[in-house]
Amino acid sequence: MGYESNTGLGVNNHYGERGTQDGVVGGGDLPGNGSIKEATIYIKGEDFGAGITFDTQYSIPAGAKFLEAYAEVTEAFVLGGTTPTINVGTNGSEGTNYGLELSEAQGEAIGEVYNGTGAGTWSAPLAAATTVGVALDGTNPTVTSAGKAKVVIRYIKI
Repeated sequence: MGYESNTGLGVNNHYGERGTQDGVVGGGDLPGNGSIKEATIYIKGEDFGAGITFDTQYSIPAGAKFLEAYAEVTEAFVLGGTTPTINVGTNGSEGTNYGLELSEAQGEAIGEVYNGTGAGTWSAPLAAATTVGVALDGTNPTVTSAGKAKVVIRYIKI
């Protein structure tokens, strides 16, 4: 896929055919009513490249309170390492500050996963605007290019 970001403004240009649900630049807000907001984050095994983390470029505003997260794994991931997990949370500290953690068994099976409690800074209203990142956690975690998941994060912001 051909993405380019050289403006320093967090803007991506895309060249060539775009696949649906591209993880790094995919996702965003779901329309809703009132103060309850929903964000959609897409995760694909190939988004990790040779690393163990990527920034989704989605930001949850300061003062927002995490309510719950749902994940739908539509293509099984192939995880390696010791007790690997896929965490969706604060970019740079996803291992401790997250709204959703997929265990190895959950990530390697097609199905739905629900989490109603946040961990770390996600268990209370966010003190600062928080960029959402996706990271592998565990001991020497790895992932292949296989795997696709959609994560919906619900939060309240008045």
